[in-house]
Amino acid sequence: MIIADLIRRSCAQHATRVAVKHHERTLTYEQLGDRSVRLVNGLRSLGLRPGARVATLAPNSLTTLETMTGLALGGYVRTALHSMNEADAHAYMLGNAGARALITTAELYRRFSATFAGVAGLEHIIVQDAPDGEIDYETLVAKADTEDPGVPVGGDDLLHLAYSSGSSGRPKASMHSHHSWMNVTADHALMLPRLTADDTYLAAAPLTHAASTVIYALLARGSRVVVMDHFDAGQALELIERERCTVTVMVPTMLQMIVNHEAAGKFDLSSLRAVLYAGAPISPATARRSRDLLGDVLFQTYGQSECLPVTSLTPEDHAEGAVSNATLLRSAGRPCLNSSVRILDDDGNDVIGSEIGEIAVHTAGRMLGIYGDPETTAARLTADGYVRTRDSGYLDERGYLYVVDRKDDMIISGGFNIWPAEIENALGRHVAVEDVVVVAVPHPKWGETPHAVVRLRADAVVTEQELIDFCREKLGSMKKPTAIAFTHDPFPRSDLGKLKRREIRDRFWPAERVDAREVTGA
Repeated sequence: MIIADLIRRSCAQHATRVAVKHHERTLTYEQLGDRSVRLVNGLRSLGLRPGARVATLAPNSLTTLETMTGLALGGYVRTALHSMNEADAHAYMLGNAGARALITTAELYRRFSATFAGVAGLEHIIVQDAPDGEIDYETLVAKADTEDPGVPVGGDDLLHLAYSSGSSGRPKASMHSHHSWMNVTADHALMLPRLTADDTYLAAAPLTHAASTVIYALLARGSRVVVMDHFDAGQALELIERERCTVTVMVPTMLQMIVNHEAAGKFDLSSLRAVLYAGAPISPATARRSRDLLGDVLFQTYGQSECLPVTSLTPEDHAEGAVSNATLLRSAGRPCLNSSVRILDDDGNDVIGSEIGEIAVHTAGRMLGIYGDPETTAARLTADGYVRTRDSGYLDERGYLYVVDRKDDMIISGGFNIWPAEIENALGRHVAVEDVVVVAVPHPKWGETPHAVVRLRADAVVTEQELIDFCREKLGSMKKPTAIAFTHDPFPRSDLGKLKRREIRDRFWPAERVDAREVTGA
């Protein structure tokens, strides 16, 4: 079974059921299958053959699902661009992927048309509500042949290129085949409560990223997908109640917005069976408040586009964390059924006990490699097939994984390694602290030193020195922050919920924007 087979079977078996809903518009599984086939034939009429890279650039909409399924049926390689990225990122990814066609919206076409024109090899731009001179998406689909061409697609054929967020350096694309993504699909189905045709999935996050990882598991069961074009906490609460949504995927920032919504307690959210959150760490406070509001439905998963899912923190784990073991809420959970985790030192050896090292993982849904970059592929994969995540962490005696930080975020102060998350978790236990971020700031004596930015709870009052002393008590003098700044604003994050540490540091300590070696004269 491969993704293309799954699509054909589901559209036949669940023909009359609603597959996707966006606002008041719907597509049944039969309509989804028909439009997917028409899209394949429309692309074939443009001269695109299996293996061609076809990029998509659009917010969630009614057509998002059919572009996913249509490209899979046609043997095309989907390259999903994020609509919140800027021109340079789009140009780089289109060129790096070798995209021959792009499917986008009229609004985004107007915004980036000059960028698209400069991409070598991009032959066709297909636009929803196209302006004159470009291919109109609906016209292409409507005029296309309705007969399934039965494109031969193998399990080892590429399904999509998953680009990283590009937070450091150029984004790189993980290659996934039909076979590897079937493994991702199966592992998500095993992780979650058993999915059925009665389930309704709220696609609250962009289907370009983590929100798409469960899509084929849902389609396999004939479930319904309710699509949000952009996330709004109030609208999400309303949709969960009105559509009786049972499953959703969010990043922690979205969960935080929901639990903090002034009307959250007024909605009936009892239909929810699984809320999967991923993409960034969650604060224990947000995890507890989410459980209080939503019930025992929380699943945290850890993974990367290179390999997923790796670990899962279950509703039972959340309950234990809330009642008797708060430390567990900082965990990413234990390995999924088809995953394994190792902790490696700098020489690639397994560390002893619960020492911190680089997290290396193996999953059934592992990437084939980094597209067009054999050197990075070799650096990221161990000889026995594990993926080096570039995250640092440790395993406790029960097998729970604790992700300490990105390896590149480690602070080296006076020769000692300090992980920002250690200090963030300590300060986060103070009753006055709502959220906290720790960054490295150059220091003339120690090379680097940790500084913290704290957002206080409403009406809380605490001094900088009180928080420093609190952290000293929890972690010792070596790991305490040497300065704390206060803010009322939410911390800047990427669209995937990842903290923009460099932006935070430069905002609060702009005078320190120098290399630590220059400060020390090294």
